[in-house]
Amino acid sequence: MQKDTLIQSRQQKRRITHRAKKAKNRIEYIRCRIILLLAEEIPAGRISSLLGCARATVYRTLYRFEEMGEEGLHDRRFFQEPKKVDESILNRLYELVDLNPRDLGWQRSTWSLELFSLQIEEEFGIKFSLSHIRNLLLHFQCRLGMPKPALRKPIRGRRLMLEKISRLLKRASAREEVFYSDEVDIHLNPKIGRAYMKKGTQHLVITPGQNKKYYLSGAVNSRTGAIIYSEGSSKNSLLFIAMLQRISAAYRKSEKIHLILDNYIIHKSRQTLQWLSKYGQRFVFHFLPPYSPDENKIERLWRQLHSNVTRNHRHDKIEGLMAAVREFLKGAAPFPGKKVSVAKMAA
Repeated sequence: MQKDTLIQSRQQKRRITHRAKKAKNRIEYIRCRIILLLAEEIPAGRISSLLGCARATVYRTLYRFEEMGEEGLHDRRFFQEPKKVDESILNRLYELVDLNPRDLGWQRSTWSLELFSLQIEEEFGIKFSLSHIRNLLLHFQCRLGMPKPALRKPIRGRRLMLEKISRLLKRASAREEVFYSDEVDIHLNPKIGRAYMKKGTQHLVITPGQNKKYYLSGAVNSRTGAIIYSEGSSKNSLLFIAMLQRISAAYRKSEKIHLILDNYIIHKSRQTLQWLSKYGQRFVFHFLPPYSPDENKIERLWRQLHSNVTRNHRHDKIEGLMAAVREFLKGAAPFPGKKVSVAKMAA
């Protein structure tokens, strides 16, 4: 095959080279490359190996080019023009995020990309792909998040209780300390959470089978971020009292020590009250309204603890898991401390 019999001029070669660079799809690019390589007298078998196509494709491209010229390089397959999303569809999709699918006649109680697509198709007669729906949701900065439980019945006096705690935080003197306090459960059976993994694979998190639990009672200083905690195998009054003893020892010069905490039974048990009457005259408890975890700042510490230590962990013994918990708390103080999610393990 001679060069001058396939490509007639340098101008034509430049046009085909430019077409290959600007090709909108792989079909057109492959056809241009085949013609350019054939013009260099490279065998069809070699071309199919270089471009990753069948030898028959090389010959079909050659015959099309000889018959139709440069027009034969064009991909004539039909592509339907995507229908544009108008303002009404965008607004409706944004509204659907706040609605319950069951109110619109669907059996599911939460939205999925497929369900969004079906609802839009039902209302507007236009079907969008799941990836298109995802991109529209990202345009509105909508995310796949975890709902939080809430009480249907409002708590009487909730606002006044929270205002009292807010005034305490503002007016506490230098001789007073204010702590947020709560307990957390540490399970040997790991919490399962999302993780990056390769396509077609799924990570395995080996569980020990028989679960073991350990508990922490902790407190975070609202002013300095200092973390004080006690640990034990039982979530009882002794665990809470041990934490109070550590606070008392660490802040001997404080006239008053305020604790903001929930209404868990060990915080107001007979054993706790007896200890307070003997040794805890400096302590003042401020109880949060029921079901108000967002108002207790130590919950942020526990969430980071689960995200960085207990979720998907691979410890087979509770001792190793607790060692990792202590290492985390050491680095997290004063809270919020350093960014432990990218911190190296201690040598």
